[in-house]
Amino acid sequence: MDFTNCYEEHLANLEILGRNKGTINNHIFYLNRIFDFLKEQGLSEIEEIEPRHIRRYIKATLDRGREKPITINKSTYILRSFFNFCVEEEIILESKNPIRHIKNLKQEKRVLVTFNDAEVTRIINYYNDNSYTDVRNKTILMALFDMGLRASEVCGIKNSDVTQTGVLIRGKGSKERVVYISPIVRKQMKKYERFRQNRFKKRQPTEYYFLSQHADQIFRSTINKILDTACKNADIRPEVRASPHDCRHYFAQKQLRNGIDPYSLSRLMGHYDTSMTNVYLRGISDADIVERGVQTSPIMDLKGQIKWGNKIKDNRPLLEKKTK
Repeated sequence: MDFTNCYEEHLANLEILGRNKGTINNHIFYLNRIFDFLKEQGLSEIEEIEPRHIRRYIKATLDRGREKPITINKSTYILRSFFNFCVEEEIILESKNPIRHIKNLKQEKRVLVTFNDAEVTRIINYYNDNSYTDVRNKTILMALFDMGLRASEVCGIKNSDVTQTGVLIRGKGSKERVVYISPIVRKQMKKYERFRQNRFKKRQPTEYYFLSQHADQIFRSTINKILDTACKNADIRPEVRASPHDCRHYFAQKQLRNGIDPYSLSRLMGHYDTSMTNVYLRGISDADIVERGVQTSPIMDLKGQIKWGNKIKDNRPLLEKKTK
């Protein structure tokens, strides 16, 4: 079967599985680029592709020097997803899967540099409480920093998802999770809800929680602009990218510093496992680790039971004391 037919069937399957638009667009981008390379190698049928062709693509991409191993591994991951689909649909045999023995490139371990507490405070405080837009923007920023949400997840919150104590989040891969609402964020959300009701009392808004000036759902570009404007006026260090995802990084590292276990953090963030949590752990300094170690010292809980400064009575025999 030729590339085009398999490619179209794969994309249709992703839609059936409920993959989000961003995921599907990534598959379109990387698969088109890989298939263009393979066509240059004189290939047009799926059955013709061998491991050596995949390795040639990886080497050619490395030789161009424009992409880091993490990006090349992403394209390999997508290609692996494509060929697994071909095996499942019996287009090729598992034994003929050309990518099953292809290993990922070694990636440089990333140390995430994200916002500090002072920067977060200045970012949130940039917006005041004098208008609907400012109250909404401040509420969005507090949700990003305190709940660890993705920008797309903030946009997708509906009124029916919000309770007094938590928010139902629909994340990647159509997976749902519940995140907490802390008292400080709950207070700000109540204020936003009052301003929103007053702002749109003569108009029927949509079902979404965060609304534009015209009572419509907001988009990721709006959140990017909200954060970018605040960061430009908050004296952010140049090494911090200052993107919505960096708010998520701040959330993860602050939660780890405050003592949350990696598994619970993964659940809150909507990760499938704790591997991504390990990346956040690398961003925590040795000083923070030492401080946490002191706080969780195994015998600190026994300090009230351990005797200090009392001379222990010597019960050795008298002869042993004299011959010492």
